[in-house]
Amino acid sequence: MLQKNNISNVFHYAPLHYLVFIFRAQKLLSKGRLSEAGFMENHFRSTSRRQDHLRGFNDYIHLSIDPRPRILLAKLKSGFPHFEIDIPTSLIEKKEFHLCRFNIAKARYFVGAKQAPIESDKNGKYYGDRALPIAVSDEEKNNLIIHNYGKNMIEVLVPDELKLTNGITIRVFSQHDYDLAERVCNAIGFQWNLELDDMGAEYSENEKYKSSVTDFLNESLKNHNWYGNGLEFDRV
Repeated sequence: MLQKNNISNVFHYAPLHYLVFIFRAQKLLSKGRLSEAGFMENHFRSTSRRQDHLRGFNDYIHLSIDPRPRILLAKLKSGFPHFEIDIPTSLIEKKEFHLCRFNIAKARYFVGAKQAPIESDKNGKYYGDRALPIAVSDEEKNNLIIHNYGKNMIEVLVPDELKLTNGITIRVFSQHDYDLAERVCNAIGFQWNLELDDMGAEYSENEKYKSSVTDFLNESLKNHNWYGNGLEFDRV
């Protein structure tokens, strides 16, 4: 359905210090699966963890149809190192996936709020305990894309886990971050496509954050049983 609508790639954005965990596993995991793997609550972003759980989206991996969403630009502007995983939609369409046109963690209107989005071709339908409508069937997905693509954000939701193959591209946004990512790739012993997209002034690099990420990556490379120290840039 994504390829049918000329959407050839989708994107996942994550803090740069998650590199070792993702590279070593060669997969993305939902928050639920990460918890089962041993990651504690402080591994997750506090701003989204609680909302994803309360709104019924804890067992999804969250991807974006749009490259460079506003939330990424805001993180980079604040100096928070992040990276992009560029995933061919052919990989996504081999699995079950759903669509949501709302920012799940930030949406002001949802079931239980003063006003809940209505079910419609534009919004999708309510399923299970989800507090926002989603598109599940091919018809629902097609309608949601027709009404929103190029106008509103669309999240691609993949249940549980997504294995990453050699067809993906890892993209970082400064030379410093590229050098770190390259070192991680070499240390782990495989090489995905790694690209530098220098964001220039749009990325306000911060020496304190860069040092925190470097220390985090060094420790995670050294110790396979280390699950992080709760690094969250908003708290540094």
